[in-house]
Amino acid sequence: MLKQGDLLNSRYEIQRILGSGGFSRVYLAYDREQERNRAVKEIRKSQGAGEEIHTKIMRQETELIRRLNYPYFPSVEEVVEEEEALYIVMEYLEGETLEQVLKRSGPQAQEDVVRWARDMCLVLGYLHNCRPPVIYRDMKPGNIMLQPGGNLRLIDFGAVFTGDVGAPNLGTRGYAAPEQLAGEKVDSRTDIYGLGVTMYHLLTGQGPGHVPDGKFRIRRCRCGLSRRLDRIVRRCTCSDPDLRYHSCEELRKDLENFAKRKKL
Repeated sequence: MLKQGDLLNSRYEIQRILGSGGFSRVYLAYDREQERNRAVKEIRKSQGAGEEIHTKIMRQETELIRRLNYPYFPSVEEVVEEEEALYIVMEYLEGETLEQVLKRSGPQAQEDVVRWARDMCLVLGYLHNCRPPVIYRDMKPGNIMLQPGGNLRLIDFGAVFTGDVGAPNLGTRGYAAPEQLAGEKVDSRTDIYGLGVTMYHLLTGQGPGHVPDGKFRIRRCRCGLSRRLDRIVRRCTCSDPDLRYHSCEELRKDLENFAKRKKL
């Protein structure tokens, strides 16, 4: 574990911890060479049982972040590997996650949530159209950063799936689709489920743990919300993947039509 004042790679001065979870921590660091702040993700190398699988996940995440080139993802400055950990030095993103926005101000306006969901459809669609397709598998408010100017950035690629046989089943319970939790085949519809649950959470302020029957009805919590938007969220979160939207582009078009009608 790095401490305040430590110097990574003779360049990045550690300021403080930004967050932690599982095998990783994220630090705020000052880049002495470029004279700007950076985010440094520390991924600890596992010891003992499961070490090989963990190392594979760690390298997959690192390689994926390095090759992705899209405005909604943080850019990577470099990767530093040491004996006990691997460090991904990334662009530092100003702002707060949508989870933090929820905690600060409660349920969000449906116009804002629809706009954010349309942006996330573009992001997920980009990943799904990669070769091989990338399934994000961890869509939730805590992984979406809202910047001061209103732009969104998707963070944390530790759960992505790129088709590797025997890849571990990762994700966040509640947001993860039923087929994901069951260890079955995942595809673009799996991420659409996670986006639907994310929309539900943002619109109602209620996390997925407060939906015991598995029916994500936004009007049950806020009767003033749109019936049409309620149908969109429910279609995203159908337990049967065949009943969901089949692509992020299909979902995005429905959201755009909803937004246009609201303006009439």
